[in-house]
Amino acid sequence: MADIGQVDMGEMMRRYGEEEVARMMKEIVENNEKILKTQKQLGELQVEEKKRRQIEIRKRKEEIIRE
Repeated sequence: MADIGQVDMGEMMRRYGEEEVARMMKEIVENNEKILKTQKQLGELQVEEKKRRQIEIRKRKEEIIRE
């Protein structure tokens, strides 16, 4: 599939019609928004997981020192 930046909008309009192209573009934008939201959530989860691991490592070190 071609990069959307390389798509000839005039050709798409002739092939699919203005309404269908508008529908497809709306769907593409919505999908991109979902992807960005999911990437943001993943990033937040990765940060939380890193913090959780650091806390766990710190607790283990403290337990070793106590022994």
